[in-house]
Amino acid sequence: MAYVFGILMGKHKLLPRLSPKKTVEGFLGAAFSTMAVAAPLLNSMLKKSSETAKVVVGEGKVTSHALAMAAFVSLVSPFGGFLASAVKRAHGAKDFGSLIPGHGGVVDRFDCQVVTAPFVYLYLKYMGDK
Repeated sequence: MAYVFGILMGKHKLLPRLSPKKTVEGFLGAAFSTMAVAAPLLNSMLKKSSETAKVVVGEGKVTSHALAMAAFVSLVSPFGGFLASAVKRAHGAKDFGSLIPGHGGVVDRFDCQVVTAPFVYLYLKYMGDK
């Protein structure tokens, strides 16, 4: 969604030296989109197994947990991309590979998850039953 919001409304560059195509509007649009779908999506996923819902997020707290994770992911995830861009620029590379034409390598598709995955794991481990 960041791409869609950035293309349609993007006027202000977020960190142009590291990632010249990322915009403030794309960042905010992605955050809004993520927050909007987080609770309904988690509720839908957990309806398939009520026992899993009780273990993973505790009873009655699905919305608050979904919004907490969505807020963190929305705010921090782009910095995985910035970190990857900084590494690439330091080594004079545009992409980590050429497997996907126009998108770089496989690492270019998963750089944001490097930052968010540890948080989601720790959040579920320590906050999931509260």
